[in-house]
Amino acid sequence: MEVLCRIQNDGSLDFGERNFALFKRFCHDNPGLVLRITPVLPESDKQRRFFEGAVVPLVAYYQEGMDYRSVDDLRRVREWLKLEFNGELVLLGGKAHKIGKSTKGREALGQFLERVVAWLTENYAPPSEALDPHEFMVWRDTIFPTGGPETYIGYLGTIGVLAKAS
Repeated sequence: MEVLCRIQNDGSLDFGERNFALFKRFCHDNPGLVLRITPVLPESDKQRRFFEGAVVPLVAYYQEGMDYRSVDDLRRVREWLKLEFNGELVLLGGKAHKIGKSTKGREALGQFLERVVAWLTENYAPPSEALDPHEFMVWRDTIFPTGGPETYIGYLGTIGVLAKAS
């Protein structure tokens, strides 16, 4: 059994109505069972696709004045995220400058992605489905190739997870 939930600002877990009922029933039917709770993040090369195809557009979707379909806006969001969540201060000519470090490599990208998703969740509380790597892969592998919505955000709007953006 797999159930998704989100950690709230107060540390509690939000399962949503359906998942809470399933989880409560599962716990009732399996007393004493040990559970493993792990963050829902894709691995390695899938992380990069998830970041570029789901997380960056979702951040742009929530930003006023940005268009999640605009290549320029997505580039700006990506660079801002690198500076904000993976930046370091460098002294150049006696003056401190913040530059974005590389996110190459499994560990660096994973930690960066965790920080961005935590910030996104804390500030905008997107539906859990919007940050579900499995849902992203469903769109990318089955919906998009068959003529479905051209973007993951468009897909989420079509299935009612996000309000449709104009």
